[in-house]
Amino acid sequence: MSETIIGIDLGTTNSAVAAIIDGRPQIIPVHGRDTMPSVVGIDADGKVIVGQAARNQLAAAPERTVESIKRRMGENAKVPLGGREFSPEEISAFILKELKSAAEEKLGRPVGKAVITVPAYFNEHQRKATQAAGQIAGMEVVRIINEPTAAALAYGADRHENESLLVYDLGGGTFDVSVVAVERGVVEVKASHGDTRLGGDDFDQLLADELLSAFLMDGEPAPDLITRRRLRALVEPAKCQLTDEPDVAFREEYFLGDRHLQHELRRDEYEKLIEPLIEKTFASVHRAMSDAGLAAADIDKIMLVGGASRTPLIHAMLADRLDIEPSAEINPDLIVALGAAIQAGIVAGERGSGVLIDITPHGYSTATVAPDGYGITCFPLIRRNTPLPARKADLFNTIVDSQERARIEVYQGESPDPEENSLIGDFLIDGLSLVPAGNRIRIEYHLDLNGILRATALEKSTGLVKSVTIDTKGEHVVELEAARRNIAALLGEEPPGADADAGDEHEDLLAAANELRKRAEALLKTGIGEDDENDIRQVLDATQIALKDGDSSAVEKHNDTLSDLLFYLED
Repeated sequence: MSETIIGIDLGTTNSAVAAIIDGRPQIIPVHGRDTMPSVVGIDADGKVIVGQAARNQLAAAPERTVESIKRRMGENAKVPLGGREFSPEEISAFILKELKSAAEEKLGRPVGKAVITVPAYFNEHQRKATQAAGQIAGMEVVRIINEPTAAALAYGADRHENESLLVYDLGGGTFDVSVVAVERGVVEVKASHGDTRLGGDDFDQLLADELLSAFLMDGEPAPDLITRRRLRALVEPAKCQLTDEPDVAFREEYFLGDRHLQHELRRDEYEKLIEPLIEKTFASVHRAMSDAGLAAADIDKIMLVGGASRTPLIHAMLADRLDIEPSAEINPDLIVALGAAIQAGIVAGERGSGVLIDITPHGYSTATVAPDGYGITCFPLIRRNTPLPARKADLFNTIVDSQERARIEVYQGESPDPEENSLIGDFLIDGLSLVPAGNRIRIEYHLDLNGILRATALEKSTGLVKSVTIDTKGEHVVELEAARRNIAALLGEEPPGADADAGDEHEDLLAAANELRKRAEALLKTGIGEDDENDIRQVLDATQIALKDGDSSAVEKHNDTLSDLLFYLED
């Protein structure tokens, strides 16, 4: 039996968990339902509640409840909850622990690994935050995959006909669109685009604002937080009702003081409110289709993903503009979790699970002096929509004589103008040779299957190398052990045994280093290029020094570097 790896759709509004059971991906119920509200709270007795119970207290106790935390992932922020403060990763970890617990109950065995989905347009920082949340929850996140990609995998894994799909994914807090080719069970993403600040939550807010505007008298101030939360609690079911009915009536007694809320809204009035937001999604649709080199006539099917994609106006606009009736043949709320389970099966070695070829929706560039010698420009190394994993390198030169160091700045984006890109990190390569200007520095970017970037700078003449996994400049770094202790204390659990964990991790690092060394030595005997041989020997030497010094973090870094090198050269 293959190892147990679960698939998780960590959503803004609702989350779901699935696994391969009896050879098929199946949703695992949480609290008796296929999806669980992504809401975390602390009840009146100080106990942590997650899911529907937390949502039930949202209106009455907003200070003890957190929702839509996915929109805060990757931020250097703290979220108040019941008189304490938590990072977005910690709040997400409560949700993940609940999903993990449901899976363990269903499967009858411990679960320590997961594939977690993220919006395709999540950036580097948001992806790392999602990984950290999984680790805090006690799981190894073996793969991060994009939500529309997971949906396409769930659709295409068992199909043998060739199709071009447009996956329109509108969830509670984010929007993604991907153009995907399905050929004999191989799911290949051609292009992706999206907006991480656009989703069904925004529809709710527009509807709530409309109701409040109709209710308040001229000059009357906005109501307090509890009243606004009561209004939001009315809005979501009304929005769902408008999917199937032409109008909805709002009735709430004593909504504000002794005044009652009474209002009726027609579907066409609601659609007029949200149409500008839906229009924004079509900018991403056209961009993805253009990047994939496809016209509307080339698309065979439109797949709808995410609860907000059920909106009738979305159906109508897609059908009108692309001349294809959208399809929701797999439940839009569950398809992403099912795809995550299929990817988990692929990682675990399940047979017949399909093949996935994903892409990066973002390009990555490095800053360099402009060709005319004036100012700074960005030179793209990895272009957006490049298949993953991706490894690209180029040569750059020092600009002054005897230049001892060079700062490598890494940008997300492909514009020549740095101001139009996002600086996601930088690092220094120090101790360069004291030679005339023009000393060659080889800069390499490696984007792994999770969309996490590693940048390496190498002085060609000496082999001096600096390699880092890029972190946000000034980004909040999650202290995993502290976060685990924080959550364990609130849940009344025993804190994790850091010493035992550290010993296990050190043994794992030693075993990995020995295995990688054997593979590297075997590869060197086969005869490879001089540059590749130098790279491997450089890393092997650095690993030996780190092992002698007992520097576990350095060993882990060198293991990762060597693993990346072998991944490509052993092919």
